[in-house]
Amino acid sequence: MQCYFVLVHGTLEWTVPPPSDDVSQPDGFYCHRHVLAVDEGRATEIAFGRVRSNLTKRGGWLSNGNALLTLTAEEVRAAPFHKLLKPDNQGHVFY
Repeated sequence: MQCYFVLVHGTLEWTVPPPSDDVSQPDGFYCHRHVLAVDEGRATEIAFGRVRSNLTKRGGWLSNGNALLTLTAEEVRAAPFHKLLKPDNQGHVFY
């Protein structure tokens, strides 16, 4: 088992219009996760699961079908094990 850093890029495809003219909907976001996995492929799967879970809990727009989410791993690399001691940074940088 190895600790991995996964930089996740999410793109959003909205199925509903914005609620008003002065409200914009993000096109996507970046975030990262540190995960424990046997290889880079499994690390990517675990990171994607955590990101989806976090977005589902915090924003109903995914679970209610208002947006479709596509995730890609921009970077996956080995990281020091001590990174696993910190809780997940659950922030996202939306654009």
